[in-house]
Amino acid sequence: MPTFVRAPEAARLLGVTTPTLYSYVSRQRVTRTLGADGRTSLFEVAELTALREKNRRPPPPPPTIDVRVATGVTQLNENGVSYRGMPVAELVDLDFERVAELLWTGTLPEKTPSWPSEFDVHPRLHTGHAVMDLVAHAAQLDADADACTTARRLIMTAPAITAERDGRELASDIEHARLADRLAAAWFKRPDRQLADTLNAALVLLADHELATSTLAVRVAASVRSSPNAALIAGLAAVEGDLHGSASHYAHALFIDVAVNGAEGVLERYRADHQRVPGFGHSVYRQRDPRFEPLLDRVLDLPAPPNRRAAVTELIALSGRYVTHPPNIDLALGALTYLVGLRPDCPIFAIARIAGWAAHYLEEIEERPVRFRGLATIRG
Repeated sequence: MPTFVRAPEAARLLGVTTPTLYSYVSRQRVTRTLGADGRTSLFEVAELTALREKNRRPPPPPPTIDVRVATGVTQLNENGVSYRGMPVAELVDLDFERVAELLWTGTLPEKTPSWPSEFDVHPRLHTGHAVMDLVAHAAQLDADADACTTARRLIMTAPAITAERDGRELASDIEHARLADRLAAAWFKRPDRQLADTLNAALVLLADHELATSTLAVRVAASVRSSPNAALIAGLAAVEGDLHGSASHYAHALFIDVAVNGAEGVLERYRADHQRVPGFGHSVYRQRDPRFEPLLDRVLDLPAPPNRRAAVTELIALSGRYVTHPPNIDLALGALTYLVGLRPDCPIFAIARIAGWAAHYLEEIEERPVRFRGLATIRG
């Protein structure tokens, strides 16, 4: 025979209030039985016990749009970044062109390949907004070309697109030079080898970072079989955002702030305002960004105005007192552009990442097409 209890005891068994018990009744989660007097509410103990156990179970996880993407391009961990299984720490001093070919083919060339020179840029593609100028040029590339050819052409156009000098003047100086030397000549009147080597190291360290937002955008485009240049435009559109490829711009501005107001005052202000300090913290690396020190060490070896160098070293020295997160590569990249006098929006990040995007494009077109689909919920 079933056992029944009155409402107060039923509420106690469920661990809820009596009003909540009756809300269960109204929603038909609990059955109420009238007593012999026609007024007393009775509840079956077995049903109450079953409901209590059900309430104790954790709710099922909500649906997500996460897609498991198998990749052999880049592996990340706290100890470092690897491209095709090779630690970036062993690649950072190699020419960027060799590292890009490794990302695309899985094989590291014995010598630096000769990529085609691209100096002729239509004036309307040179607006001063570097990333958008790269987008405009990518739109002009042959849509039938393979991903590697498209990436090489877009990368090698970057010096002319972003140059502070006329592209024809550049051509006479650096037609057969490596990318880092071409960029240095485009951005500085008298660049030296050390500066070009530092730019090259930055390009290598930034060439890929697994499934970053811009990389995912490229893979989504590839999954619907967009052409390589269209997929690279998707990556450039994502990297142009303030919260992705523009992160080092804010680190650059932070150093300007420190030079004027002092590191302690600036960091105290960020802490008082509960604001995140640019260039610190990373969603992947909890202990340290393994790319930070290899770049910063090279940056700090460059000749620079004493006041700028002091701003960088002072901020880094005092940051441990005010910032709980470790510095990331955006801080080192911001230090590079600040120390040597480049524009804050200098597109080193975007140019480097084109190499990784092309590698992921090649990988994605081997997968089942149209495999990315969001799960919508109705609003309102």
